[in-house]
Amino acid sequence: MIRFVERLEDGGLRVARDEVVFKPGDVLVHAVEQAIRDSSHGILVFSPASMASGWVKQEYATLMQRSIESGRRFIPLVIKDVELPEFAATRYYADFRQISGTEYDQLVTRVAEALRS
Repeated sequence: MIRFVERLEDGGLRVARDEVVFKPGDVLVHAVEQAIRDSSHGILVFSPASMASGWVKQEYATLMQRSIESGRRFIPLVIKDVELPEFAATRYYADFRQISGTEYDQLVTRVAEALRS
């Protein structure tokens, strides 16, 4: 996913990620909350590991609520076989499973274009 984030940033998008958002001594929950609050749109990676994380579940709930209430775009990114939560499943998701090369690059470009619109 590092390549994915770098491609978004190369395309002029700002991406909130651990290395950018968190500073030594920050209170984790406040830093995550502020990053989500400051974001224009949201993307979330879905995999069995992410769906087992309490943090990711909370981020999902917050991003989904913001999308419904304020119309901010929410894009699920599927990287491994996983059952999407019902609200996420209503979205056209970016399926990164079993793709590489040109297909991967094209999908990253489509996600970036959706975030810019």
